Amino acid sequence: MLEFDNGQKLMNDLWEATPAKVDLPDFLRSAYFSAQGPEPLFHDNRRSYHRYFMRGKAVLKRGPSMIGTYTKDVSRQGVAFLSPIALLPKERVKLRVPATELNLEVTRCRRLDPKCFECGAKFAL
Repeated sequence: MLEFDNGQKLMNDLWEATPAKVDLPDFLRSAYFSAQGPEPLFHDNRRSYHRYFMRGKAVLKRGPSMIGTYTKDVSRQGVAFLSPIALLPKERVKLRVPATELNLEVTRCRRLDPKCFECGAKFAL
């Protein structure tokens, strides 16, 4: 039987095997993985659902290529992640996280650094 934390070990091995990996910019590097729980609420928030921090390694499947990414946050409607390459809106991808594989449709992508793009995607069937 698989150990409880075996999913995380498998994710780390898969992430290390990917040829392209996201490079966190200096302004994110120091406290990126320490964020936990619900994101703070702002008075002008127009989101449909509240977001929760989900910081960790993930692998993006884009066609035949595998890309090492970091997840950022999750809500009932979608997920945000950091990618080393720009993705196009309406593009269909799969995001492998330790527990499951998510089918996603990219909704936005913005450049933070030369090898770091913040992408948002909604869950797709």
